[in-house]
Amino acid sequence: MLKSLLPWFSVSSSLAGSRPLWPMGLGLMGLHLALIVAVTGNLDQAVLSLLFWAAIAAQVRQQGVDRLGRSPQWLGVVAIGLVGLVAWPLLGSDPAIARAVVRLFPILTWASWCLLGRRWQGQGPVWALVLAMSVPPRALPLLLETVVDLPLRVTTAAIAAFGLHYLGFEVVQTDSLIQLPTGTVNVEFACTGAALLGLLLQVSVLLAAITHWQRLPALGGWSVAIAALLSVVRVAIMAAVVGDGAAFQFWHGPSGGQIFTLVALAVLSYRGLGRSGVGGGWGGG
Repeated sequence: MLKSLLPWFSVSSSLAGSRPLWPMGLGLMGLHLALIVAVTGNLDQAVLSLLFWAAIAAQVRQQGVDRLGRSPQWLGVVAIGLVGLVAWPLLGSDPAIARAVVRLFPILTWASWCLLGRRWQGQGPVWALVLAMSVPPRALPLLLETVVDLPLRVTTAAIAAFGLHYLGFEVVQTDSLIQLPTGTVNVEFACTGAALLGLLLQVSVLLAAITHWQRLPALGGWSVAIAALLSVVRVAIMAAVVGDGAAFQFWHGPSGGQIFTLVALAVLSYRGLGRSGVGGGWGGG
């Protein structure tokens, strides 16, 4: 099982008698996952990163770069060793540094591996996976909040209010406020689905690697549509139950958010896998 997930860690017979290097790969991947749990405590992020590592392994095997050349760049060996040895001690430093280590770990590891094997050309798909895995979760929401905070909140409120009106609710929308006889909801930026969109775009890269890279633009478009639609539905539900404190807190809190996240991932996965299947395999043309 481990060999099937990590086929890219093997060494040529001229170096080590063709003994596989999957234990080193397992160690680096395990270290990265341990860093994620230790720094963020986010098991969902650890699981997603594990899927990315598996996709990277399959991509490298498909490209036929799972063995070192006869003259490996030993600077790569040193770089991989430094990444493995230095990463964990840095966790005791400033939290910002620890988070940066977690995010940069895949980039530094893959760059070291390319240096080790003198393999830089044709690695675009793997770099896409590495970079997608390394994007901070708050990057896209922070960018959107800086650029289109108020317009995005007002648009979300307007569409949600229109849907409630169509369903027969007495609703008035003013800017980001949705007013009903039972209460008023103010649509904050966290309700716009920006964080969900960031997650879906990451998963889109993963699904494109599993199926066909040409499908990435379409999956990105579906990510935007799914995040926008579900954010509107969630806001509409919260407005409809605003008079019921328990129900409002459920849909406003992490439990309600988790439900919508699971629905979003299920729909996007169906679009990426269900209709056409895996097809040509991981990253097939």
